[in-house]
Amino acid sequence: MDEWLPFLHPLWQGVGLALGFAALREGLVLRQQRRQRRHTTGHGTRQARHIRLGKASWWMLASGYLLGIAELLWVRGEPVMRSAHFYFATLAFGLLCWGVLYGLAMQYSTSNYAARRDLHGFLLPLALMIMVVVALLGLSLLP
Repeated sequence: MDEWLPFLHPLWQGVGLALGFAALREGLVLRQQRRQRRHTTGHGTRQARHIRLGKASWWMLASGYLLGIAELLWVRGEPVMRSAHFYFATLAFGLLCWGVLYGLAMQYSTSNYAARRDLHGFLLPLALMIMVVVALLGLSLLP
């Protein structure tokens, strides 16, 4: 059973990243529609899908971050802060949470909406791109 445990964290994070890129795709379509000033009849549905995918991605990535730390400590018995993977993952997770907070603020308040939308649209793609680098750094840690 212990043979597959080191691969649980990378697989879990891979699913979270895939959901994140799906949410990014939906968000980019929403931005394109907004800039072209054409709100189609499916705009609300697309926005709901963007939110649903984003929340699922956040939960997967947040739990995967904690899973990675737990796996290193209890399964592999290795120090957590021994690689650049941990530091860049923490940076990416912080940016992800910051961007998610702007997304939640847009959902529940209309004040300063444009500034929040711009920061949300900057922080989350940046976090996803850093997470791709983190995944590449993590390849060297696999058994």
